Amino acid sequence: MSQPSPVIAKLPQLPPEEDFYRLRREGIGFLVQMGSRLWTEYNETDSGIAILEALCYAVTDLGYRTGWEIRDLLAPYSPSPDPAHPFPNQPFFTAREILTVSPWTPDDYRRLLIDLEAVRNAWITCKECACDTSYYAWCEGDKLALSYQPPENRRLRPKEVWPLGLYEALLELEADAALGDLNDRKVEAAVTLEDANGKHPLTVELRFCEMALYDRNGWGLFLGSDDAFVGRNGQSFNLKLIGFGAARNYDLLTDPNLDDAGRNEYLRRHWRDLFYLALEIGLVPTGKKIVLNATLRLLGDAAARGAATVAALKAILEDTASNGLTQRYRKKELQKAAGVARAKESLFSHRNLDEEFCRVRLIGIEEVAACADVEVSPDADIELVQARIWFEIEQYLNPAVPFYTLREMLEQGFPVEEIFNGPALESGFIRTTDLEQATLRTVLCVSDLLNRLMEIDGVLAVNHLQLTKYDSEGKAVKGAYDPAWTSDGKPIFDPGKSSASWLLYLSPQHLPRLYRNASRFLFYKNGLPFLPRMDEALATLTQLRGEAERMRVKNAPNDLPIPAGNYRDPAAYFPVQYSFPLTYGIGVDQLPTNADAKRRAQAKQLKAYLIVFEQILADALEQLAHTADLFSLDPLVKRTYFAAQLSEALIQGYSELCTITQPALEALLEKEPEFLKRRNRFLDHLLARFGEEYGEFTLLLEKLQGEQVALGQLIGDKIDFISAYPVISRDRAKAFNRELACAPGNDPAIKRRIALLLGKKELSNRIIVVEHLLLRPKFPGDALYPACSDGACRLCGEEDPYSFRLTLVMPGWMEPFHSDLVMREYADRVIRQELPSHLVGKICWVGDDGFEEDPCDQVILELTRFIEVKGNSIVGGRLTEDEACACALGAYHEFSRVFREWYQDKVLQHIHPDALKQQLEALFGQKVDRAAIPCAAAWDDELWAGVTALMIVHFLEIALYGFQFDRFQAAWCSWLEADAAFDWTEERLQERLQAILTENLVSSSADLGSPAGQICRCAERMLRSYGAAFDLWMQGLVASDSFDPDAPLPPFPLDPPPECAGLGFKVGTMEKLKELVEDRYGAYRTVSYRLRVVLDLLGRLRNVYPPATLHDCDEGGDINPVRLGTTALGN
Repeated sequence: MSQPSPVIAKLPQLPPEEDFYRLRREGIGFLVQMGSRLWTEYNETDSGIAILEALCYAVTDLGYRTGWEIRDLLAPYSPSPDPAHPFPNQPFFTAREILTVSPWTPDDYRRLLIDLEAVRNAWITCKECACDTSYYAWCEGDKLALSYQPPENRRLRPKEVWPLGLYEALLELEADAALGDLNDRKVEAAVTLEDANGKHPLTVELRFCEMALYDRNGWGLFLGSDDAFVGRNGQSFNLKLIGFGAARNYDLLTDPNLDDAGRNEYLRRHWRDLFYLALEIGLVPTGKKIVLNATLRLLGDAAARGAATVAALKAILEDTASNGLTQRYRKKELQKAAGVARAKESLFSHRNLDEEFCRVRLIGIEEVAACADVEVSPDADIELVQARIWFEIEQYLNPAVPFYTLREMLEQGFPVEEIFNGPALESGFIRTTDLEQATLRTVLCVSDLLNRLMEIDGVLAVNHLQLTKYDSEGKAVKGAYDPAWTSDGKPIFDPGKSSASWLLYLSPQHLPRLYRNASRFLFYKNGLPFLPRMDEALATLTQLRGEAERMRVKNAPNDLPIPAGNYRDPAAYFPVQYSFPLTYGIGVDQLPTNADAKRRAQAKQLKAYLIVFEQILADALEQLAHTADLFSLDPLVKRTYFAAQLSEALIQGYSELCTITQPALEALLEKEPEFLKRRNRFLDHLLARFGEEYGEFTLLLEKLQGEQVALGQLIGDKIDFISAYPVISRDRAKAFNRELACAPGNDPAIKRRIALLLGKKELSNRIIVVEHLLLRPKFPGDALYPACSDGACRLCGEEDPYSFRLTLVMPGWMEPFHSDLVMREYADRVIRQELPSHLVGKICWVGDDGFEEDPCDQVILELTRFIEVKGNSIVGGRLTEDEACACALGAYHEFSRVFREWYQDKVLQHIHPDALKQQLEALFGQKVDRAAIPCAAAWDDELWAGVTALMIVHFLEIALYGFQFDRFQAAWCSWLEADAAFDWTEERLQERLQAILTENLVSSSADLGSPAGQICRCAERMLRSYGAAFDLWMQGLVASDSFDPDAPLPPFPLDPPPECAGLGFKVGTMEKLKELVEDRYGAYRTVSYRLRVVLDLLGRLRNVYPPATLHDCDEGGDINPVRLGTTALGN
């Protein structure tokens, strides 16, 4: 934006501190008020007035310097080495640093994805049903039950639960110049057929089926066999057409009733139909086979039709060259996979707390053909009009999301806070209106399209405009056009209607794309029909696309620079006394050599009188020069008041008048307590600029540590907080990257923010943020969160422990939160305030105590009482209390020795309580030396069993809850690492079963209608049954502590459930399903086991509380009064 030219005012209005004459008048006014009876001479010749004028001039100089631009006052003496940050240690954050935010809304994530080089557009949808699996919850008695199978007793009314907080990302990739549209599975090629009449052009459209779902291994082999498809390292491949026909179940190539002429006739007869084909890829030398299924459409005139033969078409389809159809399809799929992988990487690294992207995939494409009669003016360029029509239809169906430079956004009048609202992008800035216009359509309105076409120059009328959509196989879709309406506003479609005159309904989550090859436009000039030259129209369309495209602006400035200042030396000082007339003799060498002693004494007295003013004025300039230090984030700043160092070099004769040293002068200005308070107030001012404060924490810390110690610590805490503010503000709700598991630095920003607010920077490394949504089951049979309900069982939230829930595992041993109840409560409040408001947070202050033999342990008292009641002395008779106590100590020591040796290598090991109890029983039965306990010789078996039982209970408690924090942290990271090995967005187990069933379906009962829903229910029930058996098996392994990742998977049954009745499949279908399920569940074993360990430990986490003190009735002043549920008594 243009700035107005600077002007010099004719009559400037000076501020009071810069107006010499106003200061002089006010000074004389004060003199009149104070001493007019004694002082009546106010002319310039009066020495008092001379002093006043000199001081007024010095004040105007100070006022002028104070009025310098703040960037000049803050400018350092030595220029900053980083031009982007000209003010070192100042909290000046750029707009890109402080105004942007980690993606939070769906539009933010759209911006993040569109910013990627490979992505043209993207859409984010919230999943009401989880991508992975659901489970059932019901109340049985007063207990909540969770299971993958509904209960047999239907009166229990099970509720199906789908975890919430999951999102699906739909991507539209940029087109590739060589491979075309990367969002579909279509490969198009222009070939030439030759016969006696010459050469004839033919367009071949090959649409491949989505093989990735129904043949996981074959798809991996197809994309991963680089050497074979490139022809290196002695590998290659061959290609064979093994199936071809105009019907799914008919193979022209193997029909014994047709010869070559008959096959060619069949081809020509079905020229306008879709052909179904199968291509077999043979890898050399491995001999592995890959079968690709596809549909074929041939687009050519009558001459091409007459010249076409099955042999010629077979040669085209079996071409293994790098530009052949199969090779081009593979390159296309590899490029698509790379684009999706980059999008996943970006999304996973910007995930929000307790949210996850469970699907990241390309959006489905529905091609739309348009046909119309167009009347044009006599002088219209038909090829240009045709290109403009194509272009306008493309823009209507799928508008682009353009990028703008920062300068363009400012010139369009967007405020800075709106420009930088959202994530920081690398390719420019995106307007919200453009993003809204590029949302997914559900309905295409012919009238909207007509309005756009009528705006084209040369178009007079558009008649009979019809739209038809095509599915992924290239077949025209019926029953999605111009519906009638029910009384409640629901559409009723005609299943036989094949085109739209008014409304075309799109399939959910599909993007319309102009199907140019199936579109037809007939142009009329003065009533005469014309067809455009297609090659020229296509060239013009390419030009129109290029003109409309806004390229990504990678190297344009994307941030507002911090305005740099000029260092102007504000502390430079010219003594006031040097500005006096020469007759005063107080300047440099201004007294004559023959001046007598009295004259010299008078001059020295005046200099001494003025030295006070000199120091005040010089101090003011020194303070101004240290403005940057007042707001600096440099922890080495130790003063907020600054004194100037006057010297003989500055003022002649200074050393004869004043002997004060610089440290002494600074001590007069500011002492340590005052510095601490003022430094904190300056930092509080900076915090307030960002809407932050340390008020309550300051009061609590002062009460705990004393004012001086607390204020000193707070300075460092506030500096750390402000320095980190761009990150802990921008990424406040950002979660860790699941793919990097427990890598250093891969932490939620909320951990760092909480740690800094609590004044414990090191606390950030000891907080574990458990996002419950990550613990959700990923497949039927995976671990379920332990059911838990307080009081009467109700299905009112307790049935879903995953959605919008966090557990923060805190180090309960860290001071001051371990010993001070008030600080613990404050920390809890801070954590709850800082969590996003839609999340429910549970805080666990967990201990990390190990085992140390303690002769004062409570268990010794229990042992003593037990032995005293049950035992006898060696010589007979009852034991005294002292004898029983000594006996208990001996038994405790022996059991402790055995337990310590066994426990030392099991600190981080998880053992289920049932298995742990069995191991302790076996351990104590084998290792405890009864003879090492002096009084045990007199014990009978019943007494020995009772002592052993008490010891088992005691040491079971220690083994379960000792080293809680370290054990949980190890289990958490172990599970995250195993979980990160899977791309759960691509597992899609139930969808794969459905795809296999669909691909192998041969018949279905007529009363079933469309078999798609029946197949879905069949696959779901089959998988749930298998998963329930897997879950039961895993539960047994965990309870017995016998999990072996290398052990074979038991042969769980996989039988068709009743939901599969009425469906007929090819022979071998169940074998394919079983092979897939056993392969995937075999891979899931370790990650599922580790999840069960995490869930078991998480459910058993035990809070440790600050030790309580009983109330002292005489003294009072209890530090931690006894409070139920928040303090601990005794051990």
